Amino acid sequence: MRDILTLMIFTGAVGLVGSARGQAPAPTTPAPGVVQQSIPQPQPGVPSAITQPPPCLPLDLQSPSFQECLIGPAEPVAVAIAGVQPNPGARFWVRGEYLLWWTQGSQLQPLVTTGTPGTNPFPGVLGQPGTTVLFGGSSIDNRVRSGARFSGGMWIVPSGGFGIDGSYFFLANRNSRFDARSDASIGSELIARPFFDVLTGLQNAQLVAFPALIGGTGVLAGGGAGLASGNISVSTYSRFQGADINAFSHLRAGYNYWLQALYGFRYLNLEEGIAISESSSINPALPAGSPFFGGSTIAITDQFNTRNNFYGGQVGLRGEIRSGRAFVEARGTVALGVTNQTVDIRGSTSITPPGGPTTTTPVGFLASGSNSGHFTRNQFSVVPEVGVNAGVQVTRHLRAFVGYNFIYWSSVVRPADQIDLGLSGTQIPTDTRFNPTAGPARPAFQFRETGFWAQGVSFGAELRY
Repeated sequence: MRDILTLMIFTGAVGLVGSARGQAPAPTTPAPGVVQQSIPQPQPGVPSAITQPPPCLPLDLQSPSFQECLIGPAEPVAVAIAGVQPNPGARFWVRGEYLLWWTQGSQLQPLVTTGTPGTNPFPGVLGQPGTTVLFGGSSIDNRVRSGARFSGGMWIVPSGGFGIDGSYFFLANRNSRFDARSDASIGSELIARPFFDVLTGLQNAQLVAFPALIGGTGVLAGGGAGLASGNISVSTYSRFQGADINAFSHLRAGYNYWLQALYGFRYLNLEEGIAISESSSINPALPAGSPFFGGSTIAITDQFNTRNNFYGGQVGLRGEIRSGRAFVEARGTVALGVTNQTVDIRGSTSITPPGGPTTTTPVGFLASGSNSGHFTRNQFSVVPEVGVNAGVQVTRHLRAFVGYNFIYWSSVVRPADQIDLGLSGTQIPTDTRFNPTAGPARPAFQFRETGFWAQGVSFGAELRY
């Protein structure tokens, strides 16, 4: 009896297995309250109005294979499904960019002039016939500059869409130089430094070089050496750099786009300077001592340096839209904080009479005792920035792009703005009225601030892993 029962059970099991292999399973009825969803299949020869992503199995939102099915392997995007943001395929990224930027120029007052000696009694004085500006009276430091930016980031909580990133950029130092020289021979150039004489209320000029004149008399005779030979040099420099560090989190995301919020810290640094140096060799035929200093060599230097450091909190948005391999990303931030502004002004005058010794006074021409020193203050500032990049996904891990950026800094000090051309003879060592304790105290110092912008294009590449 036991053997017959065993044979019946075995025979029934074999029949069930054969039925399972040869017949389709019977349709199941969904349980009450459960919606059964079917994926429409494209019909041959009938174009589909909407391209659907392939079905993703298994239906595990945290499964890497499910995420790659939705967003592609190693794609920096999170997809929100049922309120869950899955872990992107890439955890780390680094980016390098070549910058081709312009910066806002600085308006410089006329610093060096020339004129035709013998045609009017005040050659080189602004407003006089024949006076032309050799240097100044225009914008400086406004030409294109090269630079670089390096950035990188990582996901801290991938499943929650939270991470950190940072960047550093710099522009190559901008240096410029102007030189003028005259040997005081007939036909050589007159060199002067214009200023406004606050004691007389008239325009005036300090002579650096005064050539001989045809038909002149005395030291100005045709074969003479003129009043003085001399040279002047004006050099400028500019450095601009910055960095930021941010935390970011997802706001919205989809199959081909994402939007993130940024919040962090920003730093900017702008350092600039103007240096003026002149040297005059006075004709020894002139009387010695002030105001002619016959036979003496006079060297004068003026230096104006500024430094701006911005420290502030930053918030912003950035996002990306993709279509196939192409993508467009945009970013906008605004930082609020404090700019530490520093101005350093110093000068010197050295007079070496025939046979010496040299006497040096820590007072220049535009950098006098009345405005020289180290000055610093803190000012509230706003720094907005916008940028957009367009590029292509070259490989699974590499993308290339070209972009545009614009940065504005609401409050900086620049050296050209700190120069006061209103001078008093009481503050000029080569003037007969020289008396540092007497007034008026001109040139004078006061903080003069302005806005500053930098903008330009960039070319970059990014690696993601």
